[in-house]
Amino acid sequence: MPLEASTPLYQGERLKNLILCYAGPWAFLPYLRNRDDEELLWHARQGVLLAFVEVVITLTLIILGLFPILGILASRFVLPLWLLWCLGMSVTSIMQATKGKRHKVPVIHLFLDQL
Repeated sequence: MPLEASTPLYQGERLKNLILCYAGPWAFLPYLRNRDDEELLWHARQGVLLAFVEVVITLTLIILGLFPILGILASRFVLPLWLLWCLGMSVTSIMQATKGKRHKVPVIHLFLDQL
């Protein structure tokens, strides 16, 4: 049974905006430019929140890395795993968004209504 090739649902400017939604600090651009498109706005809000959480937790782990014993665990084990998780969530969210689906990032999607 052949597998279906997944083709992006969107192209052009909309595809660019969906990718920017999960590209860290650039998530603000689709959020500010496309206030009338509810689906793109949802992805932009989740991307902004994901970028904020990424920065806060990364900085916390870097600061914890300055302490002797806790620093080894934080900077050598937890930080690389955290950054890998962040990359995975961004790529997964971009792939789902280009197919017209909403990928809810664990825990973060619970705070979307407040943004």
